[in-house]
Amino acid sequence: MKACVILAAGEGRRLGLRKQFIEIQGKPLFMYSVEKALKIFDEVILVLPRDAISRVSVPEGVKKVEGGKERQDSVLNGILETEAEVVVIHDAARPLATEEMFREVSNLGEFDGKIVAVPSRDTIKEVSNETVLRTVDRSHIWLSQTPQAFKRKVLLECHFRARNEGFYGTDDASLLERYGYRVGVVMGSYWNVKVTYREDLQFLEKLLSKEV
Repeated sequence: MKACVILAAGEGRRLGLRKQFIEIQGKPLFMYSVEKALKIFDEVILVLPRDAISRVSVPEGVKKVEGGKERQDSVLNGILETEAEVVVIHDAARPLATEEMFREVSNLGEFDGKIVAVPSRDTIKEVSNETVLRTVDRSHIWLSQTPQAFKRKVLLECHFRARNEGFYGTDDASLLERYGYRVGVVMGSYWNVKVTYREDLQFLEKLLSKEV
């Protein structure tokens, strides 16, 4: 059994508004991910802000769960609501993740978790105090995306250990890495953009309207 936890509980601090509810091409941003997940997974869990639980409408079969203070807390709230053997974590702010990505990443094989990622195309610089320290070898640098998939028992263990230690990772895979579990990689897409800033919305609208 496989479940998908879609994170839509952010407060949009950098964007200045809750991006997950912005309508693009006639539907809210989170719905793009929800509709794909419903085609693939046995359970779909949508993590929302507390004040949005009652007012946000979702398709039949989607379970709404209250988010936490931080992203990592929201993920834990989501995975506690399922008994699935494999859980897929996805950011609602990445509406262009494909069904193929969801399917591929959720087939864990010999790994404890898998992530969608792409190789870095750019030269990577290490910078401190507005000064370039060195150029980093990019041949082993990949840019992490979502969806990410994990054995539920492993992910739960890592979340509880991290909470006890007060550790917050930038994604869920970083928790498995911290505690020595194996994480595989599935090729993502440079089109699998994440909405973070206002200009990202304009770019996304063009992608969804097939203008680019």
